[in-house]
Order: sequence, then structure tokens, then C-alpha cells
Amino acid sequence: MYFSQVRVKQLATMLLITVPALMLSSPDRSHASGGKPDIGEDIFKNRCTICHGVDGSGRTTLGKKLKIPDLRSDEVQKLSDDKLIEIITNGKGDMPAFKKKLSLERIQYVIMHLRKLKL
Repeated sequence: MYFSQVRVKQLATMLLITVPALMLSSPDRSHASGGKPDIGEDIFKNRCTICHGVDGSGRTTLGKKLKIPDLRSDEVQKLSDDKLIEIITNGKGDMPAFKKKLSLERIQYVIMHLRKLKL
């Protein structure tokens, strides 16, 4: 009985030291604070903002030139997820296809982010 109590205390002490150290060394601090990273937002920032802008308005030099619709608008927001998946996967007009660059799961994350942009 004594051995198991000592062992439990050792394991508890090890966890109390190791877990916070791992959390502090985590490159993504949102995990350490209990938050979840917004994968869709990260993908959007890396792949889409050059045309659509950070806010999705399309008010970038390229967005204005290509007459990109405002992703926050009712017109875009009323599109079904399936339609948005189709557009992102296959492209539309001047928008390139992302089927070879993003998995379906990552496209769905982007759509979740787009829904947060609603006006």
C-alpha cells in the first residue's frame, strides 16, 4: 500500500511539472490557454486575403479590379455550404480552384470562418 501511495505522489508531481512546461513551450498559445485555434481563419488569411481582404469585403487592389463580391453580404451568406464548397473546390470566374490545395475538411473550416464574417 505504501509503495503505491508514493508512486501516485511521484506521478502527480511529475504531471504538475511537465504539463505546464509543455503548455508554455507550445508554439500555438491558444492551446495552452484552453482556446481552440481558428483553422478556417488561418487558412483564409494565408490563401484568400490577397483578393478578399482580411474582413472578406473584397476591398483590396486585386479584389476591386476583379469585382469580387463581399463575402459578408447576404448574397454570399445565403449560399448553402454545398454551393460554397463547390465554388472553393472548383473555382468560379477569376477565382482559382482549390481542390488540389485544400482538403474538403480544410474547405469546411474556411466556410465556418466565412459564416463569422456576416454583416
